[in-house]
Order: sequence, then structure tokens, then C-alpha cells
Amino acid sequence: MYDWRIIVRNGLPLLTVTASIEIIAGQILQSGEKLLVSIPLLLVCIPVINSVGGNLGSILGARLASALHLGSVEVTLRDPQLRENIIVALLIGLITYFILAIGIYLFAVFIGIEAGDVDVLEFMGIVVLTGLLLSCIVILVSVLTALVSFRRGVDPDDMVAPVVTTTGDIMGILFFFILLQIFGVGV
Repeated sequence: MYDWRIIVRNGLPLLTVTASIEIIAGQILQSGEKLLVSIPLLLVCIPVINSVGGNLGSILGARLASALHLGSVEVTLRDPQLRENIIVALLIGLITYFILAIGIYLFAVFIGIEAGDVDVLEFMGIVVLTGLLLSCIVILVSVLTALVSFRRGVDPDDMVAPVVTTTGDIMGILFFFILLQIFGVGV
């Protein structure tokens, strides 16, 4: 049964914390402004990388919340259906980021977005590795948030999406900038 007072009581503090963390993500993004403006291709990637990461974790979280409410998944990491959902989410993430890397690069070339000194393989490596790392983190956070909130009697549907999207935003930006450094882009 849905009671708006319970949803507000559980959600408002969480949304306040996640909004504060999003400000930090914005500051990290602003710290790389010169690099992103100098190579517009990189600027195009960030919303896409973060969006896919947040969507992936939210979809998994919603599936787990439903399964937990129905009793078809146990509140343990040893549950086979839970493991299967994690593996499928990782596979979907990897395939999606691979396709996105190719698509973004081709689209950028087609409309004339400046790629700087970033070649297609380097770009694909950065996007796919960022996506893979981000997928691992958002999947872990999604599963843990769903399981912990359910164990504590809080509806996972109210908790997973804000936690996962905030985690995805900050970690996506961090992983992206770390991989740019490792690949030597903009150095």
C-alpha cells in the first residue's frame, strides 16, 4: 500500500543528500571544462555515458524491487536469479557502450564535431572502459540498495533510482576523466 507520508519521509532526506552529491559531480565536470571545450567530441559523451549508466542501474533496481516484493528473489547475493540479472545487466551495459562509442564517433564526424587528436580506437577504448567500470559500480549499488532497503522495510522503488543515478553521475565523470588521463588525451 502506498502512503505519500512514508514516501516523503523516506525520500526527502535521500533526495537532499543526492542533490548535494550532484553538486559535487558538477564541480568535477567544471574542473575539466577547458579539456572538454577544446575537444567537443568528449563533451558529447558525458551525458550519454551517465544516462546509460543510470538507466542500467535503475532498470536492474526496478526488476529487483519487483522480484523482492513478489518473493521470487531472496535477500541474498547467492540467489541464482539475482546473479542472472547481474550478468545480463553487465552484458547489456557492455554491448550498449560499445555501440554508443561507434555511434557517437560516426555521428560526430558526420556533423563535423571536432575530435581533436582522439582517434576512433582511442575514443572507443575510453567510452567502453568508462561504461564497463560505471556498469559495475551502478549494478553493485543497485543490488545493494535494493537488498538493504528491502531488509530494512523500506520500499526499494523509492531508494534505488536516486542512489543509482547520483552514483552513476559522479562515478561516470570520474571514470571518464581518469581514463582520459590514462589514454593521454588532452595532456
